[in-house]
Amino acid sequence: MSAQQPSPDFLKIKKAYRHFVTPEGGTVRALDGIDLSVASNEFITLLGPSGCGKTTLLNIIAGFERLDRGEILLAGASLLESPPHRRPVNTVFQSYALFPHLNIGDNVGYGLDVAGVAKKERNQRVAEALEMVGLSGVEKRKPSQLSGGQQQRVALARAIINRPKMLLLDEPLSALDRNLRGKMQIELKNLQAELGICFLFVTHDQEEALTMSDRIVVLNQGKVEQLGTPDEVYHRPASRFVTEFIGESNIFSGTVVESGGQLARVNVGGTEVVCSNHSLRAGDEVSLLLRPEHFQLKPADQVNGTNGISAVLEQSVFIGRDHQLHCRMANGQPLSALIRSSLSGLKPGQALTLEYDPTAWHVIPGASGVGTAQ
Repeated sequence: MSAQQPSPDFLKIKKAYRHFVTPEGGTVRALDGIDLSVASNEFITLLGPSGCGKTTLLNIIAGFERLDRGEILLAGASLLESPPHRRPVNTVFQSYALFPHLNIGDNVGYGLDVAGVAKKERNQRVAEALEMVGLSGVEKRKPSQLSGGQQQRVALARAIINRPKMLLLDEPLSALDRNLRGKMQIELKNLQAELGICFLFVTHDQEEALTMSDRIVVLNQGKVEQLGTPDEVYHRPASRFVTEFIGESNIFSGTVVESGGQLARVNVGGTEVVCSNHSLRAGDEVSLLLRPEHFQLKPADQVNGTNGISAVLEQSVFIGRDHQLHCRMANGQPLSALIRSSLSGLKPGQALTLEYDPTAWHVIPGASGVGTAQ
């Protein structure tokens, strides 16, 4: 399959609304006025907690659900009146949905059989699809004779064999173990690049989204909280919700004490921290984000200027290459630091100084409230 020329507005979703009535007579806003544009060769992920609307949006694009209001255009054509089997998209489900009584070749070729494709072409395309997902030669096996990862590849082969313009993936890796899941993430990303088509991927796994995506759509209660690259979503979250949902966060709320030049001083619960100015003004109430990996551990007697926070160690957890330090500041606020070094001899109750780069702080837009370590 040859790669298509990229189109920046390949998929356009305009003011999409979908509401459901609950058994109790209430209303759930699954989609609440969503606007979204996706490129034709983009790996884009819908990310958010359960009930945020990501699977509903996927099902509406696939044709399994309907919109109450709004428009969905694919390559300039409306999808709203097209039944699922007429849409140029295919879906890979979490459960794989393979036919247990059919062998792998017949599972992959099922769509071509329904379409009446000649046997010779059908067999050739089945072989090509299986080769693309690394399963050449297994046509005669049954699904029960394959591992979970192999069955997932079969589901992918079946989805791409009809040469869709877009592939929809509904948490397809959630049933796999951690190691296999990591391998399949890389394989999926490579497959998307080889096919040159749009992959719309649904997951609630933050690490998975950050690893695989060109862009991430963070959804919350049927609305888009942020649309951006993995780097933007992680390092420059657009709201308090994204800050708390993506990764582990140290969130500090305080008052700007002084702002001038490139730096500002902020009082957070009696401790002053220094951060980049961010157009702050003295007296502003702000909430700041500092990721745990932006700290460096220093002995308590080696404070370097004002870019250090004093805290008391409560617990040290070894998580492979890193140590996760759970600390508490003098004002009682919890603090998390991720340190990549040998930390022998640290004990709970020990006083620490955690240094930071002032440019690593991020001002959370529109956020306020008591700072907490998430």
